[in-house]
Amino acid sequence: MARNRPLTVLIKPASSRCNLNCTYCFYLEKQSLYPWRTNPAMTLDTFRTFMDQYARVSSPYLTFAWQGGEPTMMGLRWFQEVVQAQIRAARAHAVLERGRTWELANALQTNGTLLDEEWARFFREYNFLIGLSLDGPPEWHDHYRVDRKGEGQHARVMRALELLRRFGAEFNVLCVVSAANVHRPRELLRYYTKLGIEHLQFIPCVEPQGGHHSGAVGSSDAIEFADYSITAEQYGDFLNGLFDAWMDVGFRKVRIRYFDSLLQMIVAGQPAVCHMAPACGYIVLEHNGDCYPCDFFVETEWKLGNVHETTIEAMLASDRFQQFTAMKPHLHPDCQVCPWRVLCHGECPRYRIIGTGAAEAQLSYFCASYKRFFGHTHKRLARTAETVRRDLDMPSLAYPLPAGGRHSSS
Repeated sequence: MARNRPLTVLIKPASSRCNLNCTYCFYLEKQSLYPWRTNPAMTLDTFRTFMDQYARVSSPYLTFAWQGGEPTMMGLRWFQEVVQAQIRAARAHAVLERGRTWELANALQTNGTLLDEEWARFFREYNFLIGLSLDGPPEWHDHYRVDRKGEGQHARVMRALELLRRFGAEFNVLCVVSAANVHRPRELLRYYTKLGIEHLQFIPCVEPQGGHHSGAVGSSDAIEFADYSITAEQYGDFLNGLFDAWMDVGFRKVRIRYFDSLLQMIVAGQPAVCHMAPACGYIVLEHNGDCYPCDFFVETEWKLGNVHETTIEAMLASDRFQQFTAMKPHLHPDCQVCPWRVLCHGECPRYRIIGTGAAEAQLSYFCASYKRFFGHTHKRLARTAETVRRDLDMPSLAYPLPAGGRHSSS
C-alpha cells in the first residue's frame, strides 16, 4: 500500500496500567476495556508481529511513540528486547529493498517516577526522546499528579530530570494545563527556564464529569465538567500570557511545541502535530494487538482490528479508518470563512465532541481560545515567521497571516 507520508504509531505496552493515580488522566478509564486484573502487558511476539507489518507500510521511516498508562512498568529488559527487534526488522526489510536506509525513532512519555541510572543510560544509548511530565512547582504538579496513597510525586520527577540530564538523554517537558496552573503562564515559563529546560509542550485539560467518551452527547452549556478542567476563555488567556512571556525570553532560547508548530505551518505549510493537520488518524497499538485510529478514540466502536488477525495495511484501507479520517475535514460553516483555518483546521475531533457531542461540522470546545490567541498574537507571529523564513532562506511564507485585528473576538 503506497502512502504519502510516514505512519506514526502510538504504542500502549501496558495499556492504562500505571503506578500513579493522576486525577485528570483520561486513559485510566480504559480499565473497562482492558482490566488491570489481567495484568495487561504486551508480549514480544505481539510486538514482532506488529513490527513486521509496520515496516512494510511505513518504510523507510519507523516512528514509535510509547505511552500508557506508564510504559516503563514493562521493565527495562523488555524495552531492550524491543529495540533489538526493531533493529532486526529494519535490517531484514532493508535487505529486501536492496539496502535502503531505514530510520528508527523512539519517543517515550513517562511520569519519571520509575527511572534510574540504567534507564537513563538506555535512553541515551538508543537515542530515545523522553517526554517527562512536570506540571510546574510542587504546589501545582502535586495537586492532581498523585500516587495511590494520594501523595505528590514532584521530588521523584525532579530526580528523573537530573538523571536524564546527567546521562545526556534527550528530553522535553510536558505540562498539563489544568485548573491548578492555568492562571500562571508566566510563572510556569519562568520556573522551567530556571531549571534550564529548553523544550516544552503544553496540553489543555478538559473532561466531562464521569470521564471521556467519543459518543458523548449534548452541548458544552449542558455538560458538567470535572473540576480540574479549564474553560475556553482561560486557555485563550493562558496561551496569550505564555506567548508574551516566550517573546520576552526569545523564541530561539526556549522551544514550545505548539508555537514552533505554528511557525512551521506559516513558513513551510507543514503541520507538525495532528491536531493542526487538515486530516488526522494514526495507529494506536494496545498491549494485546488491538488497534485504534487515535489515542482519544480507544473505544469499541472505533476498533480497527488486531494485528494477529488483520494486517495494518488492511486496517488503514478499512471503511472504519476512512470514516474516522473523514470526520475532521468536515468543518463547521464558521471554520470555512475563519482567517485562522489554515492554522487550526477545526482542531482535534475529540474537542469538537466534548463541546457539542459530534465531530462533523462542529466547533471545537477551544475554538474561542484560538480566536482569542490569534487575535492577540498574529502580528508578532507573522514577524517571527518572517525571521524564520529569512534564516531558512525560503522565498516566501506558505501561509501569510491576515493583517489587522478585526478577528480578535472570541
